[in-house]
Amino acid sequence: MSSKAIFSTLYDQMRYAHGIHGQQLLSMQQQCKQIKTIADLHRLASGMHTFSYYLHLHHTMEDQGLFPKIARKTDISHLETHHAQLSQILIEFNNLSSRLKQLKNLDENTKTIIIDATELVDRVSKLVNEHERAEEQVISPDSMRKLFTESEMKQLLNF
Repeated sequence: MSSKAIFSTLYDQMRYAHGIHGQQLLSMQQQCKQIKTIADLHRLASGMHTFSYYLHLHHTMEDQGLFPKIARKTDISHLETHHAQLSQILIEFNNLSSRLKQLKNLDENTKTIIIDATELVDRVSKLVNEHERAEEQVISPDSMRKLFTESEMKQLLNF
């Protein structure tokens, strides 16, 4: 593998995963605008739950495998702050998802819940997008080249 590829592999993989997160968030934002039936609401709840699960898994892998190694070379406290905020907001996300799944029909009270869901999806989207752009800056090929040798990069990637 070329030197260029070694320093860009992590970035490319992360951008791919982050792109999926972005697509999922856009889909949920669209779903919030198009809720007409209880089935629509339950689909949104399911999407929220799935997104939360996979984002938590993604961040757990980063926190346990990748970012501790990077933190030894540079300050990434801003990412750690984001992770704490994301953990908290994902709890809200899961709680709301559970509430949505329990609803049996749409009524006047449901409209308030839909507004709450829309606002929460928008907040999650903003924080996730901000956080993931910050991660991408930290792991950009140019940044990683400044922090790690080619050999260290291979170890980081388990090559």
